[in-house]
Amino acid sequence: MAIDSHTHINSLVLSNPNQEIQRINEDTSLSQLINISLNIKTAEESIAISEHNPKFYSTVGIHPLYIENQDLEELIKLARHNKVVAIGEIGLDPSNNNYQEQLEYLIRQIIIANELQLPVIIHANNTNHEIVNIFKTIIKPLYGCVFHCFQPDIETMKYLISNGYYISFAGKITYKNAKKSLEIAHLIPDELFLVETDSPYISPEPYRNELNSSTNLNLIIKRLAEVRRTTYEDIESQTIENTKRLFKKL
Repeated sequence: MAIDSHTHINSLVLSNPNQEIQRINEDTSLSQLINISLNIKTAEESIAISEHNPKFYSTVGIHPLYIENQDLEELIKLARHNKVVAIGEIGLDPSNNNYQEQLEYLIRQIIIANELQLPVIIHANNTNHEIVNIFKTIIKPLYGCVFHCFQPDIETMKYLISNGYYISFAGKITYKNAKKSLEIAHLIPDELFLVETDSPYISPEPYRNELNSSTNLNLIIKRLAEVRRTTYEDIESQTIENTKRLFKKL
């Protein structure tokens, strides 16, 4: 049984989240899932889902593209829930032209994570180096960190490894043009990688361009096993161990 370390069950893309929840609950290959928040509203929804479904855990966080009118004091209250395992996803994204505001939210949320002794989940859309620089010069996570759906970059990988931070692999590693991601997947130490679907986004092959599901996690594990020249069972057990080491409330 595997753990999907990053999914968005209550995404607006899904017309019927309850159907997806039922599908996941019936899938015996999935032991646990971490449902990721983007803002206060999705955090509240995610916590509610986790309260009624034992497989599901939640995060709370303000995504860099959803920072407008968000209350960090409310985030702190939500983060104290017993099924909230991390602050995230948080980070920087150049898609919006509000870098300074994104930066302020990122720093404040890392402070919150450190105060609550929680790990952080990083969204770095072409901003690996900027976020690493923040870690080096302003503030760094003290209780663990994962760069989700990691955009391949050897320099950043080396920094993350040296600090005991994690890299998470999603459906992109199954694509034909994933040469750089596969290189990272081959090099990363056993104890520092996770698997995720980022569903309903980034579907693995052969379902590319379709809505993704946590039930596709097996395809990502299978590809990692091929790249790392090991068995499916080894990747499954290693990522369960790694995920529980990072997210201690699982």
